[in-house]
Amino acid sequence: MNRRVALIGSLPAGAVRFTGWRSVLAVAGAVTVAIGSTVVGVGAAQAPASGPPGEEFANPVLAPGADPSMAYYQGRFHLVQGDFYNDDNIVIRSSDTLGGLGKSEPKVVWEHPACPAPACTKIWAPELVHIGDRWWIYFAGQSDDSNESHRMYALRSTGDDPTGPYDYLGPLNLPGGWAIDGTYQQFENVGYYFWSCLHDPEDTRVQDICVVRMSDPMTPVGDRVSIATPTADWETVPNDADLKINEAPQPLIAPDGRLFATFSANASFDDTYRIGLLELARGGNPLDPKAWTKSGGPMLPGGPGAIAPGHNGFLTIDGHPWITYHARLEPGTGWEGRSIRVQPMYFGPDGRPRFGMAFGPDSPIVIEAPTPATSAAPVTPAAPATPAAPVTSAARPAPGKPG
Repeated sequence: MNRRVALIGSLPAGAVRFTGWRSVLAVAGAVTVAIGSTVVGVGAAQAPASGPPGEEFANPVLAPGADPSMAYYQGRFHLVQGDFYNDDNIVIRSSDTLGGLGKSEPKVVWEHPACPAPACTKIWAPELVHIGDRWWIYFAGQSDDSNESHRMYALRSTGDDPTGPYDYLGPLNLPGGWAIDGTYQQFENVGYYFWSCLHDPEDTRVQDICVVRMSDPMTPVGDRVSIATPTADWETVPNDADLKINEAPQPLIAPDGRLFATFSANASFDDTYRIGLLELARGGNPLDPKAWTKSGGPMLPGGPGAIAPGHNGFLTIDGHPWITYHARLEPGTGWEGRSIRVQPMYFGPDGRPRFGMAFGPDSPIVIEAPTPATSAAPVTPAAPATPAAPVTSAARPAPGKPG
């Protein structure tokens, strides 16, 4: 039986339609995406551009793996990884196709020093960011075996190649001490740094999402501001480590210019991990906690073969937004069971991001190769169905958190 389901309908060549995946995927197992036109919000698709080669792949694209950060640049996909999967070194995998990332040879772009030393162990969640004509990798690391020593560090490329080489720039002097899951974002010509901080610098049991203004990609200015703390039932599911967690902030600027930020809640080592969404009010100041609104529940429901989706990133493929994240093939498999996923997303008629539901291995994704076209019709996504209720399971005991 052919399980491919084209979500393009009768649109002209090069156009894309995302048609309410939550309802479609309840009865079908695939999505077809046409690449080669630029989608700007829910407006008109523009003239087609060259894109990646056509392919069919299924999630996960890399197993094991966690905390993905991915970029599509000059015709190639680049995935940065760290953690114990890579001996606490930072590696980049590159491929012409998404499905080829898991088969590509990891290139070590930075090796951790021997402990004790800054960033000598627990190298978590490296984040690949293109700033100006350089690539930056922000990552968390410990200076010894103590979780309290976790801080954010940075690498900067010597040229405009995401695979390096890179210079080690050292730690970021973020206010508040303990820090993980950091990334840089420019918004309205001002630089900001988002990271997971401690609600109380003296208590490692509660993690918030913090923001600080930056004078440059390495230098914070002023004090931090907490824009999210775990309070709702869906983001405070008990775990054996007695932690309350908001982490892995990922800023996202919508086509209409609004600023959003996804984050992950609950413990990454059990099956209650979830992705939430923060929205900055129109005209709001990112440093004003009152200007942010938190989603009332998870934004990316899991399912069979895609358990506990969390710690996401974003990438753009020829103008189309995609989301990458980790999830588990099997329940109860902890950190070792995580694997890397990627799938298309879109912005709804209200301008807010829509992620659909997490794709498992039974839902192949087909990328159609670009086709010539002289014009394209407007793209009008259908409204998505109501998200499914989160599925929870007993928490697994584990010390700390790798992202």
